[in-house]
Amino acid sequence: MLTTRQVPRIVPTLTEVVRPGSAPVPPPVIDCNQLAEQVLQILKPRLEQQLRASLIALINDQIRQASEQWQPELEAAVRLAVEQALGQSQPPKM
Repeated sequence: MLTTRQVPRIVPTLTEVVRPGSAPVPPPVIDCNQLAEQVLQILKPRLEQQLRASLIALINDQIRQASEQWQPELEAAVRLAVEQALGQSQPPKM
């Protein structure tokens, strides 16, 4: 009894030539310190730019706050100095 077997529609085919004795290339050894240094070198300009922007914003905020605190004191000191200067330059009233 001969039975006919149906051949599957998709038959796997060899697409790569394998030679005896050829081994796959092992992945390169990764030096963590060297990799970290390379990443830092790439990121350093962007990090410095962000740091500068953050510091400028912080400094500007501190200057604004200081100005708000010192302005009344400066105005009072100027008014007092002007009053004293005018008081010395005016002749006494009789």
